[in-house]
Amino acid sequence: MQMYTDGERVFIAKDYRVEGISKRDWLEKGEKTVVWQSARLTETPRLLTNTRFYLFGAGGTYLIRMDRRSGETVEIDFEKEIVDLTSDLRDVYFVTHEGIYKLDAERFEKAKIERLVVSDLIDKPIKTLDLVDDYLFVSAGEWLYKIRRDGEKLGEKALVDVRKVLADYEGPVVVTEDKVIYFTDEMDTLANGFYEGEYLKAEHGAYQTWLLSTTHFSVFGRTGERIAHVEQAHYVTFTEGLNHIYYYDEKEQDLTYAHKRDLLGDDFVTIDLTEVLKILFASLMAVEEAGYKVRIKEERGFIDVRVKDRPVDMEKLFFRLSKFFPELFYLYKNPGYYDEIDAFAEEYGLFQKEGKELKLNQELLEQFAQVRQDFHALKEDIVREVLAAAGVKGGV
Repeated sequence: MQMYTDGERVFIAKDYRVEGISKRDWLEKGEKTVVWQSARLTETPRLLTNTRFYLFGAGGTYLIRMDRRSGETVEIDFEKEIVDLTSDLRDVYFVTHEGIYKLDAERFEKAKIERLVVSDLIDKPIKTLDLVDDYLFVSAGEWLYKIRRDGEKLGEKALVDVRKVLADYEGPVVVTEDKVIYFTDEMDTLANGFYEGEYLKAEHGAYQTWLLSTTHFSVFGRTGERIAHVEQAHYVTFTEGLNHIYYYDEKEQDLTYAHKRDLLGDDFVTIDLTEVLKILFASLMAVEEAGYKVRIKEERGFIDVRVKDRPVDMEKLFFRLSKFFPELFYLYKNPGYYDEIDAFAEEYGLFQKEGKELKLNQELLEQFAQVRQDFHALKEDIVREVLAAAGVKGGV
């Protein structure tokens, strides 16, 4: 059994199928309305991740692609056990005990799966991985490796008993058999904290790490301190939304949820995805105001951003701007939220068409910049970060 989410649904994989339950109906009406489902599967997925249009799963030796729009389902029997997977908007990376593999989400064929040559240069067995900006952090044998997306090995650090590698905008977060360790992107240790019980699952969001073990459900802050926990939790699995945690309760044999404020107290600030998207596009406006032409196109469902005619991936913008506005990290770590950009742009009339290009609605973006009091104070740093993401040299 496994759970995952996007902007509109909570996905649960059980009994050889994946179903999507409407968040709105569940949170507002208490009704668990199934609004999406996959075809019947050969194996129930133990792992789930999103790309731009697809929910990917892995169960046993099977890699599964499920269209989040139609539910159309395609399976590949990879004939080797898949032990972890991760993704960005366009690509899926997964590992078996002996190799790291990459697959274009749109070219879902066994023959198109690429084994990274670096697989032969690292210890075995390979256990877990995640994407942190331009890099893969991979746990294999008794080592943590930093690997460029193209497969170049950049560094390694001795680290034993690893259960899961997770992405953060400062670097990897690694869960071992008894610790949560926060690293920089150069694999220097920032902080760590301890947990009890045997590891079951962990997810990392903008501010906290959520960890389920056989004895506790724990919440860790970025300093490594365990800031909340639930003892004797009867949860089998869970997934993190923006403001809620969704669980499967084994005792009740049912899905349940909790508001993060119930776990974290009044210090928790509700995350409004609309406000997060306002910050993103106000940041692009700041770049244009600084004298760098920003061009935006929408092609095949992807927003293509160019700064001074240099392309910049949207997920790179999400990632780089997270250091100023951590809420943006949710757009990076879960591409399933990308759908909300289209809905947001349409609702607010964000784009004005000029031929084939989309021009940002400057008047509206000026209003967006007022969302955060610290936006103007950070504007120069924001512009520098966007220019760096686009590979554009220049000052502010």
